[in-house]
Amino acid sequence: MRDNVPMPGFDVIGWILIGLLAGSISGWFVGTKTVQGCLPTMVVGIIGGVVGGWLARELNGQPVSGFLGALVFATLGSIVVRLVLRALEYFVRAWTDLVRTEPTRRSLPPIVCVVVHHGPQGWTMPCSLRELIEGLDMAPELVPYVPSFEILVDDLAHQSDESLASRPLGPLAKIALWLLRDGRNIDTLLGHLDAWKGELERLVTSDRSGTQGEDVIAVMRYILSVAGPRPFEEIQERVVRAVPAAEVPMASAAEQLIQEGVRRGEAKGEAKGKAEGEAKGKAEGKAEGKAEGKAEGKAESVLAIFAARGVFVSAEHRARILACTDLGQLDRWLRLAVTAESADELFGP
Repeated sequence: MRDNVPMPGFDVIGWILIGLLAGSISGWFVGTKTVQGCLPTMVVGIIGGVVGGWLARELNGQPVSGFLGALVFATLGSIVVRLVLRALEYFVRAWTDLVRTEPTRRSLPPIVCVVVHHGPQGWTMPCSLRELIEGLDMAPELVPYVPSFEILVDDLAHQSDESLASRPLGPLAKIALWLLRDGRNIDTLLGHLDAWKGELERLVTSDRSGTQGEDVIAVMRYILSVAGPRPFEEIQERVVRAVPAAEVPMASAAEQLIQEGVRRGEAKGEAKGKAEGEAKGKAEGKAEGKAEGKAEGKAESVLAIFAARGVFVSAEHRARILACTDLGQLDRWLRLAVTAESADELFGP
C-alpha cells in the first residue's frame, strides 16, 4: 500500500514558503489574471503541492522527500492548477461576452476544453479535476458535491497518418497537425513525407493568391527551419521529389530564410561594432568599431549561407573571407554565395 502523505511534513512557515516559491515560479510559465498578489500566489502554490504529491506518487510510487523535491513537484502541480484556472478564465470570459450581447438569455451553451498535445511520449497527465482529489473512491457519495472539470485531449503521438489525414479539415489544418506531431525530428518528418504528399499537393496547387500562397510558403519555411544542420538543398530535393509542384514555394521559403540569416548577421555585427566603439569612448572609435563589426557580420553571413547550402569552405578561404573589411567586396560575395557551387567562385576573375 502506498504512503498517503502527499508531501513532506513541513510546518506552517515551510508550507507558506513552498507555496510562495512554487506559485511564483509557475507564474513565469503560465500567467493567469485571477492569480495576482502574494496570497493568491501562495494558495495556488499550496494547492499545487497537493497536486504535486499526487503526481509524485503516480510517477515514483512513493511520496516526495526533502525541500527541493517538494518545491519541484509543488511547482509542477501549480502549473497544472494555473492551466485549469486559465481554462476557466476562458469559459467565464466567453459566457460573460455572450450574456452581454444577449441579455435576455437564461442559459449558457456548453464549452469543451480541447488540448492538442504533441509530446513524443503521449499525454500522461490527468484529464479530470476529480482525478486529482483523493478519497472519492472510498466516499463515492461525495462525488456529486466535488467540482467536475474535464478536458478533451487530442493526443497526436498516438494518431496515425491515416487517422489525421481522414479528419474533416482542410489541407493546411491537416498538415499543421502532422508537423506538430513529427516536427521535432527532421528524419521522422521526412519519413512520413510520402504519406502526406497528397495533402501537400492539394495545398500547393490550390489558389496561391493572397493568404493561400503565404500559407504554402509558411509550411515550407517550417519544414526547412526544423532541418537543423542539414543543407537546405537536401530537404528541398526530398520535398520536391515527393511534390514537384512545391519547387517554387520551397525555393521562396529557402530564399527568405537565407535573407533573414543575412540580416541577423549584419545586425549582430553592427551591434558588436557599436558596443566596441562606445567602450572606447571616442567618436572615431565608434565609427571604426561599427564598420569593423558590419564587415565581420557580412563575412559571417557569407559563411552562414555556404553552411546552410552545404558548400565546403576551406580554412584558407574562411580566413580570407573573415579578414576582408571591404564592404563592397563583401556585398558581392553575399550575392555570389547564394548560387555559387564552391567557395572558389568568390575569388575567381
